[in-house]
Amino acid sequence: MRPRRRVGRDRAKTSDARKRFTRVNTSSAQLAALLRDRLALRAWSGWVASPGSRCAPLIMAFQELPLRSQVVLDERSAAHWALGAAIATGTPAFAVCTSGTAALNYGPAVAEAFYQQVPLLVITADRPAALIDNGHGQSIRQTRIFDDHLVGKGLLDCEAPLEWNAAVIDQALEALKYGPVHLNVPLAEPLYEAVAPLAAGSLGVQSSTVEPMPLEIPDFVRHAKRPLLVVGQWNPSWGDPEPAVRELARKGWMIAAEPLSQLPHDAAEHLEDTLPMLRAEPDAVVTLGGPWVAKKAKAALAGTPHWAIGPREPLPDMFGALRARTHAEHFAALTALAELAPALGQVFTQNQITAKEVVGWSDLKLHSTIAKAIPAGWDVHWANSTPVRYANFLWGQGRFSRGIRHFSNRGASGIDGMTSTALGAMWATQRPTLLVTGELGFLYDGGAGIAYEALPALKVLVVNNQGGQIFQWLDGPRASSQLERHFAFRHARSVRSSAENQGFTYRSARDEAEFRRDWEAFVNDSAATVLEVYTDPDASETAWKGRFGA
Repeated sequence: MRPRRRVGRDRAKTSDARKRFTRVNTSSAQLAALLRDRLALRAWSGWVASPGSRCAPLIMAFQELPLRSQVVLDERSAAHWALGAAIATGTPAFAVCTSGTAALNYGPAVAEAFYQQVPLLVITADRPAALIDNGHGQSIRQTRIFDDHLVGKGLLDCEAPLEWNAAVIDQALEALKYGPVHLNVPLAEPLYEAVAPLAAGSLGVQSSTVEPMPLEIPDFVRHAKRPLLVVGQWNPSWGDPEPAVRELARKGWMIAAEPLSQLPHDAAEHLEDTLPMLRAEPDAVVTLGGPWVAKKAKAALAGTPHWAIGPREPLPDMFGALRARTHAEHFAALTALAELAPALGQVFTQNQITAKEVVGWSDLKLHSTIAKAIPAGWDVHWANSTPVRYANFLWGQGRFSRGIRHFSNRGASGIDGMTSTALGAMWATQRPTLLVTGELGFLYDGGAGIAYEALPALKVLVVNNQGGQIFQWLDGPRASSQLERHFAFRHARSVRSSAENQGFTYRSARDEAEFRRDWEAFVNDSAATVLEVYTDPDASETAWKGRFGA
């Protein structure tokens, strides 16, 4: 009989909130107080609001919660602040906004939370249902705007009894552990009444239970001679993956990862640079964790029998050969796999490709210098486009100290929301935090720092290579007549005015000597600070493409 390890999976047990009810008039103050009291029964890393009128009862109620809060003008940025808080702490955060198009601005953060499996709650105020499509301002059909990217939803009703609404709230929040949840709250005027006091817990608490479930290794994995485990993006709150990964390596498993796995570089093959060059091709692949960057690895593993493990759908068929899927918590499944996997009579040894020494000032030289200089114990957020790819490369070269936590919005995002995410993360954790981003990404998220309270002392290193450098790496855009105008968006702008407008202290460096001169003062500044470093796009392209030699 095959050994099996029982791992936990949450299953919410809730009452049916869709039962019929006798309609009543529930005031906005009562509904807001009810929601406040249901939220007070759970742990939160904080909440973020944006100015608005329809959400006034919610704001007045939530002020009584003993939680950190922030007001961010732009709802798009506010949602990313809450996203960052939830990512960095592993504890849910929520954002609350007024009705209408304000709610639509939460969409990018909700989508990222869905694919990155982040416990983000978004609360949208709404007009009563009878007023929608009847000519009233700031009203849209907002009850289903996020549906394709949610794990839970609760539609409150201002004509329903409090007990019914309490059940709706609790049932929706039970799903929060696995991703984003939306609560839509219709609020009728008057909106500025004193919040009605309701004793927390007076309506009862519906709690989830953990039902053990077995983890059984599929036959095609159990009998594989060269099994490969790919560890994707890993939230530190899930648990430390290194001990189980080391045990699997001792048993002869191949391991592949990127820095977002939170593994040290010597624990795994580099997904992008060394995995596609293995002499012995894997005959089975197991994926755990969230998304990963490497395209070459996905192509190299095409057709390999695949077992996908994760707490919920979607479990992607990345290689066109998905043979088994298992719903289980990441850390519990990894621990069980390390215990149950048979020893293969071999020990995994890591391959290494050594890059040539970087000469001349370029994006690669800058990132290489940063990687060596980041202090242990820092959190680093890598923006999409080139920064996260430089981080991947340098992790494979062993350039980072142990004890650095790596983050990036790799679930679904482009260059949007990274400054806001990093601000929210540091705001919630108070850990020293660095964001490495491009100038276009920083300009795009220009509302990130327009907040009411002082910004956390985030350090933002802006790599200004005068456009979208990544498009110079790609053959298609590189050969197009529209490279500079449409793809790379070539420009001569600085981020200085945007940074200072948001409340950041601003510094700049135009070469390696100036960068080295400013680095220590930059990381030790007690204020939120931007260091804009200029590089040459053509020199950067040459350095990147020649990093392994001719």
